Amino acid sequence: MNETEQAARIITTFVLSMGFIYIIAKILGEERKSQWFRKRTKSNLFTRRGFVGDTWNFGVPYRWQGFTVFFFMYGIIGVVGYLFIFNS
Repeated sequence: MNETEQAARIITTFVLSMGFIYIIAKILGEERKSQWFRKRTKSNLFTRRGFVGDTWNFGVPYRWQGFTVFFFMYGIIGVVGYLFIFNS
């Protein structure tokens, strides 16, 4: 595999990961996200987010359901990303 194919796989993995996070966020909904994750309360010019940023931002997990969702999402992204990028 040459460098161009490797870069394309990395970019594809990134885009698919963002899509996966968006789908999980929509499945959970804002109510469960607010119950299971704690969002940042302090907002300034550098931490302000738009509509998509608020949808993708889960916050910090503070209940067992939040930790389960966190480990599930990043576990799936890590394993699938590794297999897609490094296995030809």
